[in-house]
Amino acid sequence: MKKRISRRRFIQAATITTSAAVIPAFAAAGASPVPSRSATRSDVLPKRKLGRTNRMVSCIGFGGGSRYTNWVAPDEILQKHIDHAIKLGITYFDSARSYGNGLSEERYGKFLTPKYRNQIFLNSKTGERTYDGVMRDIEKSLSLLKTDYLDLYCMHAIDKVEDVDTLLSQTGGYKAFIKLRNEGVVKNIGFSFHKWNDASQKSFREFDVDAIMCVINAAKSNGNEDNLIPLALERNLGIIAIKIMGQNALIGNVSGNDLLRFTLSLPVTLANIGMDGFAPLESCVEIGKEQVISSRKYPWMRLMKHKVRSRCSSSCRCSVKQEYLSRPLRRNSQDVSLRELIIRVTLIALPLNLSRLRTMEELMNACLSLGIR
Repeated sequence: MKKRISRRRFIQAATITTSAAVIPAFAAAGASPVPSRSATRSDVLPKRKLGRTNRMVSCIGFGGGSRYTNWVAPDEILQKHIDHAIKLGITYFDSARSYGNGLSEERYGKFLTPKYRNQIFLNSKTGERTYDGVMRDIEKSLSLLKTDYLDLYCMHAIDKVEDVDTLLSQTGGYKAFIKLRNEGVVKNIGFSFHKWNDASQKSFREFDVDAIMCVINAAKSNGNEDNLIPLALERNLGIIAIKIMGQNALIGNVSGNDLLRFTLSLPVTLANIGMDGFAPLESCVEIGKEQVISSRKYPWMRLMKHKVRSRCSSSCRCSVKQEYLSRPLRRNSQDVSLRELIIRVTLIALPLNLSRLRTMEELMNACLSLGIR
């Protein structure tokens, strides 16, 4: 006799899952909801310790490099946008000298720091590689941002070994970073990069930093997840994940919400995201309130990475999906089995019109009719 799932347990788990569905402006069309990370969720946006800085920052960061922040949003709208981000619990704000040719820092100086400087963790970056260049840039940044210090100052986009060599030279900018930190002009220093290559590896060996910024997303195309994270954790460095959506290149077959969930499931401090409006802002915060899922424990994470990498379509019956579908439900692991039951319909995109189902019991019966047990 087949063992059926109780209606009560099914509805409890299903309610958790459906509550995780977020604002359509952030989720791609046809994207699938994934399970909430736990039966509990925080009412406030959680904070995590940013490595050696010893500062607690929001797990969602407000990126200042988006077109919306720099050019699209009128002044009054951007002020409301920033006010709303603060109200939602975001404390980490990111900028750079190159963003909008200085507009990002200038607009932060108008709409962020005058009201909230003591409430936020403020980061900016410079692409200068020489001592004099870094010193010029920090003066410009502080002036535009209307502050006399930065919580974090990063060497921007270290992607070539030549960048590292120049920074470490006799007239290099790394000395300026150390001087600025020693004098308290910047409280902490770091560097950002995109790929795990000779340049980033040399940076880890040579630079005494407090935090790093790097590309971490579900595609795992840069080698950072497997190589960088263990090393950063060993050195107690804060990890700021960037390009969660691959600058929107990954959105389509997998939703932005799922991509954000994936990154936050890893031991990063925060996910820094360019907010292109109120809806994406609220959506990211709701995802941040969920409890973290381990990508090693939950196979939907592995399936999602496959979908991103191979552009696997919803009708595809590839071996990765078949293997996932054939997995038995783990009925004794709290409500995991029930969430997986729903995932098998939504994430795998089986031929089932969810909009026609009125109750969660109907969904369960539909799953059973499709052979999902």
